[in-house]
Amino acid sequence: MGDKGKSRWLRNYKTFIRLYRGRHDIIAEQNEEGGYQVVPGEGLTFERFLDHVLLRKTYAIYNLDDSRCVSFGLFDADVFPRKQEWPKMRLGIEKKREETFRIMNLLMEMGLKRENILLEFPTVGFHLLIFFKDSAPANDVKYLMRMVLEKLQLSEMPFYPRKTEEVPFGDRIQLPLRINRNTSRRSNFIRDLKGFDPEHYETDPDFSVLEEVEPIDIAWLYRWVHE
Repeated sequence: MGDKGKSRWLRNYKTFIRLYRGRHDIIAEQNEEGGYQVVPGEGLTFERFLDHVLLRKTYAIYNLDDSRCVSFGLFDADVFPRKQEWPKMRLGIEKKREETFRIMNLLMEMGLKRENILLEFPTVGFHLLIFFKDSAPANDVKYLMRMVLEKLQLSEMPFYPRKTEEVPFGDRIQLPLRINRNTSRRSNFIRDLKGFDPEHYETDPDFSVLEEVEPIDIAWLYRWVHE
């Protein structure tokens, strides 16, 4: 890798970890069977980031810090079961697209801007993420996300953070840009949810989408949780 190439990847790395902030003392690495093993010592280093986006290895981060705070929330609008024939999966993805639109619209009614929301296609549905400028109390983020889903009558949808008390490291969050073992397709970020085509999409990582995301002031969270 030349100096220009390394400089570009370093810029992408900084863009990525500006949003996907996990623990710095532990990470999870996917094994050959598809499970994850805990690797203590460091979090998502630059070298691990490169291995992940270049598909040499697959990593997941832990989202809960020692102050019981998290840096982001994730609505997990995946089709279940995740392992099924593509034509049936395709129909399920359209239902999850509609549910993701509903979540996004409600969040914007609550005061967020489109720039505060990141969308990812994990190839089995959609992930909607919101990021905070400063780490936020995990229980407050959990409360907000549950409230949103209950208002939309989507309370069965998984979301994170969930493990805010019972485990030391919180939830294990699979990182985007990986190959999904259920579909053998690669996830990527989405700019236009309405026009996105799950059949035909660019699989090369598009870090420009991440550059446009604006983290949320924690005051917005407190307004909905504590007022």
